Formats: sequence, structure tokens, C-alpha cells
Amino acid sequence: MKSRRLTFYLLREDIADFDDALDPNKPSLPVEIDPSTGIDGRFFYVKPQSSVPTWVGFVQPLLKDQLSGICSASTSALLLLRTSGRIFALTFGYGRSLLDLSKIEYQFGLRVALNRIDPRQIRSLDTKTFEDLVVSTNTQASKSAELPTFGVDISRDILRAVTGEPRDQTFSKRIAGADSLVMGVKTPSLELPAICDDLLTAFTADDYKTDFGWVDQLSLVRDDATVEALNDLLVAQLRTGSTGSTHLAMPETIDWEDINEFKIAGTRRHVYEDLDLDDYLSRLGDDRTTITLENLKTRSVSVRFGRSGNFDKRWNLYQCIVTEQRLDSRLHVLIEGRWFAVSSTLVEEVDAFAVGLPDTHVALPPARSGELEADYNTRLAESSPQHMLKLDARIKRPGGASSGIEFCDVLSDQGDLIHVKRKSRSATLSHLFAQGSVSASTFINDGAFRTQVRQLIEGEVAAESRETWLRLVPRADETVDRSRYRVTYAVIANSTREGRDWLPFFSKLNLMQQGRQLLTMGFSVAVARVPITDSK
Repeated sequence: MKSRRLTFYLLREDIADFDDALDPNKPSLPVEIDPSTGIDGRFFYVKPQSSVPTWVGFVQPLLKDQLSGICSASTSALLLLRTSGRIFALTFGYGRSLLDLSKIEYQFGLRVALNRIDPRQIRSLDTKTFEDLVVSTNTQASKSAELPTFGVDISRDILRAVTGEPRDQTFSKRIAGADSLVMGVKTPSLELPAICDDLLTAFTADDYKTDFGWVDQLSLVRDDATVEALNDLLVAQLRTGSTGSTHLAMPETIDWEDINEFKIAGTRRHVYEDLDLDDYLSRLGDDRTTITLENLKTRSVSVRFGRSGNFDKRWNLYQCIVTEQRLDSRLHVLIEGRWFAVSSTLVEEVDAFAVGLPDTHVALPPARSGELEADYNTRLAESSPQHMLKLDARIKRPGGASSGIEFCDVLSDQGDLIHVKRKSRSATLSHLFAQGSVSASTFINDGAFRTQVRQLIEGEVAAESRETWLRLVPRADETVDRSRYRVTYAVIANSTREGRDWLPFFSKLNLMQQGRQLLTMGFSVAVARVPITDSK
């Protein structure tokens, strides 16, 4: 029998009736299952409606003859089966749209796949990396490979989907798991209950912990009281405009080249070039103080795609919020509309590293409200011109790399490589920490880069003072004594929090990873918060 690609969902344990699995806003036609099959289930479908593709109207003015008879149609069908006390859903065509996705078992397919896939036979991984911004990554291998091939960072990557070859290929040669499970099936439809029973067994197993135990670094919060308390914290912060640990991000990967702009319900006809939480709250005005959880879950976020020119409602606002909240000494994060608890072991490790980093011994003046980073760097250097040198210029790497590398923003005569960033938008801190490690690595490994830094110094410093600074930058053919240097991260941010808690957790996680790289290279590392003052 030819293999047929099937998509399985598992409904939550509390969903007992077939009708409860359906999206009430998507009417469909029910068909009863033949009783002689012995299968407890029901089939739903939507009659396909033909329509003329939008591209026809675009190209028609170019054509001599009228295009006719060009139509497309989409079908939607859903098969619901009850077995072992649970309801499974099989989708056909666009049948996923008939399901109420709030009723499905989150990560059902992923858990099945991780329990069944041979860890040496992985073909693709979808991950989300959480720092102070979200990075979605899909990595595919040309042939099956082991986990290290895919470059997963087990301390901060959330595994969203996996494709690979199962150890036992009785049912399928390849499986792909996310919220749903996709697999090729050669057996007839009458054997679907047996397949579903097998999938349920795989879902409840814990074999995955041997090779994929790190996926539990973030565990789904299932307690309703905890979820309610976390939502209350989030809403209260949004009402006051407190967004230090919260931002907006697309919950799925979309090609940015095809995105023109966004629209968020609640701000009339305003359009956004990016999903900017601070901008959104500002445009709400006084209405910000009346934000509710219902608002967040009902206000739509639309995307205008370049290919169509139309706004497409993709998500609600709640699904786009990324935040971290501490409740009862436990750290939680909201991702794609679901709350996760972060492993206490990971939190303790990250906090301990951050607290263990020394403050800088360099005197850093407060930043001024609205002051640009470049202007602050100038003031910092001018506060002690004999001991501080501004060097915030990008240096092109040999070979023509387009982005260039900043050696540092300010260099001290004691070997402090000071990198400065204002904590404002979500991406800045991850960029800051990466900048420090990339710069340090290039400094010790690239003689041509050091030559360019020396040339920069010669262009900035009077001849009589150059030697003070040039002695800190070895020539291309010299060895760098790494013990002479300290990479210092100076973050411009207001905060009333103690210790290192002014840094969001995922920023501290990124700091730990970049900091450990620097320490391994032989550099010292320091971090400091630069307060903001209203004085001119």
C-alpha cells in the first residue's frame, strides 16, 4: 500500500465531546462514522468554493486575450476519533482551520517524536532562542545527523519541532512533531485507532529524557491559579507602562522581506513598521490604564504582506507578548500565549554568574535623559581625557565583511575595553554582549584587525600621547597578553532593583554565555549599570 502522509492532533484530556474540538467560528458539515467499523468518531468537512486567484487581475492588463477558467479551490476536512478515553484529530487539506486550537494538547507531536526518534537520525529542528528578544531558527541537514550538528544551545533554546527517523519504523519511516505529529502511514484507515493508541503510549513515555532532557528547562504551567496570578502581574505592568521585562514578537516565523507593516487593534488606523510595545502603549493613551486580559486576547494583530497588499489577521495581542515574571520565587516566561516555568537549577546558575561578576573600577558618569550613546561615550572619554579614549568606530574586517567590528566604545589606559548600550529596545543587550566577545576574539586572533585599531588610534590621538594607547594594542606579529584586559559592559538603564536584577533573566543568560567565552579566552569581565539623570 502507498504511504499516506497524515497529521495527528491530540485533544486535551478534559475535552470529552467531538463538538467541543471545533472552532465555533468555522461552520462545517458533519458526517457520521459507519457503525460497522467499530470506530467511535465523526467526520467534518467544508465544501470547497472556487475563486479566481488574485494574480490574475494583476497580469491581465498585460495580456492580449482575456484569461478565463482559472480558478483555485481549497478543501478542509477533519476526522475525530475516540480511543483509550482520548480524542484524536486528523486534518486533511486546510482542516486545521476547523479545530479550536486552544483545545489541543500542546507539544503532543514533539513529545511523541522525541520519544520515538533515533537521536542519531535527526533531519531538522525548529528552535526559539530567548534572550531579551526572540530568535526563531529552522535548521535542516542534507542527511540524518546527531543533535550537535544542529548547533542547539541547550541552556536557552526551546525546541518547537523536530523531524527524524524513528527507531521502530513499523508505522512510519519518518516523523515530524510539533503541536501536531506528521507521519507517513501505509495501513488502511480502519487501523487508525491502533495507531492513535500507539501514539498515546509514546506521548506519555519519558524516553526522551535520555537524549533530550534539556527540553524540560522550560515546563508548561498547567495550574490555572498560577496562570491567573501571572496574567494579573502582566496586566498591572502594562497598565503602568512598565515594559522593562516585556516586549512584542511574532509568534511564528515569517519572511520579513514579505512584511510591509503591522496593525494592532485598539489604536484605530495606526500602522506599525515593527511590533513595538512601547509605541503601542503610548498610542493607547489613557486607555492603557484600562487594559484587561480579555483585551489582550481579543485584540488582533494583523500583517500587511507585500505580495497581497492586504492586512491578514494572524494572531491576538496576547500571543505576541514575550515577558518574564517572578511568582513565589519561581521565574516564568510567557511565550506564544503560554506560560512556562524556568528550571530553578538554570535560574540559580545564571543568577550566581551575574552576581559573581565584579563592578567596573572605571568611574562612569550618569547618562542624561534622551542622550545618544555616542554623546555619552564622548562625555565618558572627556571626563578623564588622560585615562580614557573614545574609539566607537567600526573597523572593516579583512576580506570585506560588511558589518565591521567595534573594538570598544571607550578604552581606558588600564586595559578596560568598555562597551556601552542604552537598555531601551529589546535587541540591544544581546547585541552588546555579543559585541564584547566578538571584539575580544578578533583582537587576539586577527593581526590585521589590531593594525587597523592602531591606525585608528594614530588618527585620533596627538603624537605626544600616542604611545600610552598604542602600547595597549600589540602589532600584528605580536602576542596579545589577555590578562591585561577587562571587557566591561556598561548598560544605561534606570532601575530600583537590587544586585543584578535590573537585567532581565534572559539577558543575564546571554551575559553568562558570552562572559564564559571571554573568561575562557583569558579576559576579565565586568558589568555595570549607568543610571539616567534629568540634569543637562
